[in-house]
Amino acid sequence: MKYKRDLLDILWRNAGPAALLSIGQGIRDIEFDPMWRGAMRAANPAVLLDKWRRVEVFGHSRNRVRVNMASETQVSFYRYSVDGQPPPTTPENLLICGVTIALLEEIGCLGLHCDMPAGDGSNLRIYDKARFQIPDQAGLTAASWDIGWREFTARPREEAEPDPLPVALPDSCDARTRASIEAASILMAEDAARQWKLGELARECGMSARSMQRRLEEGGLSFSKLVRSVRIREACRLLKDSDASITMIGFCSGFSDSAQFSRDFRSSTGMTPSDYRAVI
Repeated sequence: MKYKRDLLDILWRNAGPAALLSIGQGIRDIEFDPMWRGAMRAANPAVLLDKWRRVEVFGHSRNRVRVNMASETQVSFYRYSVDGQPPPTTPENLLICGVTIALLEEIGCLGLHCDMPAGDGSNLRIYDKARFQIPDQAGLTAASWDIGWREFTARPREEAEPDPLPVALPDSCDARTRASIEAASILMAEDAARQWKLGELARECGMSARSMQRRLEEGGLSFSKLVRSVRIREACRLLKDSDASITMIGFCSGFSDSAQFSRDFRSSTGMTPSDYRAVI
């Protein structure tokens, strides 16, 4: 931790705040990292910010971001420490601010701008029209910032070969029920890190929550069972195909915390995630 802080402090003093803010733009160039891939698949800003909150909890982060979404196009951020740890430094705050800007733009926030309090109490527009602009003597502490955008247009989903259903359906299922459950599972698998709710899933599948629930019942399923099946399949895929940590795989697969991941994975596969990775 101290090494990271010292490195960021050197960069801040020698290259200035804009250099730290610009580091976040590099997330667009990451070829494959399940955490960033999961973040950039967020369907909207609210889903993205919920993922941010969860990854901090998953990783037991000692410095976190408090988020207040004031409207559909305006969100405020405030960084703070937990468990009596030292407060986050200005270079760290600038780095995180730059990452939040890049992520929101990447998922489809258009006309984005960012304001940050200066040392004299005024507000500086540090980002506008896809450019950082910060006076050398701005006196930024960067503990808080506000981001707004003109409109949101979700990025097109990647075309991918659909996986087989994560659960077996009874032979008595008719074609309509099977198609509905298949569409729901594909949609969830495209963003497994999201905390799916029945109403949201039904709406994105073009049906009411009651209709979705009825289709699941016809397939001998509950919503929670389908969600868990999708999560377990995604976890198995990541354990096999990536070098990500067990903790990060649990987050990227949509589990609420490491304990739930370990418990559900063992219940479904008969082994722990670590044991599964060791034998595949």
